[in-house]
Parts: sequence; structure tokens; C-alpha cells
Amino acid sequence: MNWYETAFQREYLDLYYKRDDKSAKEEAEFAVNVLGLAPESRILDIACGGGRHARALEALGHQVVGLDLSSDLLQEADGVTRVRGDMRALPFVGTFDAATSFFTSFGYFDEDGNRDVLRTASGALRSGGVYMLDYLNAIVVQTKLVPEGEEVRDGTTYKVRRRIEDGRVVKDVTIHRDDETLEYTESVRLYIHNELVEMLAQSGLDVVASYGDFDGSDYTTDAPRCILVARKP
Repeated sequence: MNWYETAFQREYLDLYYKRDDKSAKEEAEFAVNVLGLAPESRILDIACGGGRHARALEALGHQVVGLDLSSDLLQEADGVTRVRGDMRALPFVGTFDAATSFFTSFGYFDEDGNRDVLRTASGALRSGGVYMLDYLNAIVVQTKLVPEGEEVRDGTTYKVRRRIEDGRVVKDVTIHRDDETLEYTESVRLYIHNELVEMLAQSGLDVVASYGDFDGSDYTTDAPRCILVARKP
């Protein structure tokens, strides 16, 4: 099986516990602002995971659909309109005012698959719709990668080993609790800012703004993140 079919179990949320509802609220407010969304906009949250951003967007007065491939994570998305599906083949055409992709939920596939993600996201938008891609800053990842880390919380040990391999950042995760051990790998293709802009353009989406973090700072090569806002003509 592919890594993204096995990695996103319930324990994934425990590993990234700092990505909580408070941070989701702030990030959703940022998204609504930079996307220029009117009240009750129709939003597709792609790779919604446990639904924290979808819930935050709904709390801001919008109509949200969360889509994810993981049944485990979708079960955690309480109070959210949920659809199980593959983001390379979204089951929507011209439906949404906006689409969001939070927390580097892009770059999972090979080149064709990653381009399919952007193409189908564009297809899900109405004319004039907007898309926000929240992605890692590949330059920072390559120059400041922390090879490994370990944390113990509530009797559970979380170990993460990181490496750059074939143009991808790869994380080997081990979660050990009592006598049970879960091991899985995450693998994300590293795209620099200009590559993303070109890929979005080829998918029919024109980048109108680039940010380096959710504080609204401009994108630079040493910014924490690479957040792109694009519009469908």
C-alpha cells in the first residue's frame, strides 16, 4: 500500500497534538481574510483530517465540506459535512467559492498525482473561485532539517526520523505505547515557491498573493511556510 493509505490513523492526531483547535481558529480567520470570502461562502477543505479547520471555518459563518481519504480521521471530524475521497479526483465540478489545503496536505504523490490534485481543485471551484495552499517552505526544510526527535507524553513515546531523499522529505514515525508499536512513513515532495506558482498556473489558477506564515508576513526564502493564494479566472 502507499504510505498515505496507512499513515493517517487516529495516532496521527496525537503526534501533531500542538495543531489544535486554537491554532485552527487563527488559521481559518487568516484564510477567510486573504481569500476575501463573503459570508456563507461555500468552502471545500481538502484533506480535512480530523476536521479542525472545517469546524473553524463553519464557526466563521461559512458552508464547509471536508474531504479526506482516511476513514479514521474522518471519524474524528465531528460536526462537519464529510466526504471520503481522493484529492486527485474530487467529486465536484464548479461547486465551491473557495478551497483550502492546510498543514502541507500537498506533495504526497508522484509528479502526475500532485498535478492532478491542483487540477481537480481548480475544477471544483466556480469561475472566480479562490484557493489557498498552505505548504512547507522547501528551502528551509532542506537547509534546517532536524534529523530526529523524540518525545514522551502520557506514557507514549513518539520518535520521528527525518531525511531528504529523491527530492522528498521523508519522516519515519514510531509510536510506542505499552506493548504496542505503530510504525509508518510520511513522504512529501519538496517544491519551491516558483515551482508551485507554475503548477498552479498550469492548473488554471493564478497566484495573487504569497505569504510566509499565518501572521500575514510576505513569503521569503527563510520564511516558516509557503502559503499561496490563487484565483480561478
